[in-house]
Amino acid sequence: MKKLPLSLAASSIFLSMLFTPAYETVQAKEMENKANSSTYMVALKKPHTNGKAKEVDTKIESANQLKTYLDKKYLELKTDIVTVNFNYTVSENDDLNRPYDFFIDFNMSLTPYDLSFEYAMRDHLKSIKHQDTAIEDVAKARKQLNDFIEAMAKDVIEKLPNKKILGQDYYSWYLYPNLKMNLRIETNMSWTNYEPISTKHVWVDKPDDYSKNIGATTDPAYNELERNKYRREYAQLKYNDFKITDFGWRKYLDDFKTFDY
Repeated sequence: MKKLPLSLAASSIFLSMLFTPAYETVQAKEMENKANSSTYMVALKKPHTNGKAKEVDTKIESANQLKTYLDKKYLELKTDIVTVNFNYTVSENDDLNRPYDFFIDFNMSLTPYDLSFEYAMRDHLKSIKHQDTAIEDVAKARKQLNDFIEAMAKDVIEKLPNKKILGQDYYSWYLYPNLKMNLRIETNMSWTNYEPISTKHVWVDKPDDYSKNIGATTDPAYNELERNKYRREYAQLKYNDFKITDFGWRKYLDDFKTFDY
């Protein structure tokens, strides 16, 4: 391209300035300044999200991360009778003698206070104020609790698909706390995502009227014998004797134990 003489080039620039509107010149300068701004360039490169925030998957790899997640998402359940507060303790197992990778203790407490969820249900059933609806109220509250824990369990299992997980409302205390004597351990609402690969004995759930009929016929006594054998066999199994399965309630892990020493 042939260069213009200096004087002619200068004249061309001068004429260009004369015929260029002032506001266009200022606007061009502002665009140049923005183009040189790093923040503006970042803004230009930011993808369009259509006003929807992108959900970030929560990554859980440790007991502390799991506890933090549960505390944020599954801390409280308001049933129609009581509010259930979940005070989680999560531990990670590295002992082959135990069947799980993670243990989740719900440690449920109630508002208004009661000894346990079942005690609160019994009190409601005895209430004069609620005698017309008590049975339906209790059935609904129990379902609300079961559904809440099951939803929590399935969420955790989905986030830890290759881990064996045990969840329980675990409570222990001493009958004589000052002497640390006569330990009591009660477990309820037990669930896992694993089961024994094989056992000689089979667990049979107790019927609702078990406590009334035990001893009345031979069948309940026989089933109780089988349940005890299954528990003893289960207690001898180790980590590699279990396979990962879907979520399931494990009534054979709900228990009340006493250690009188």
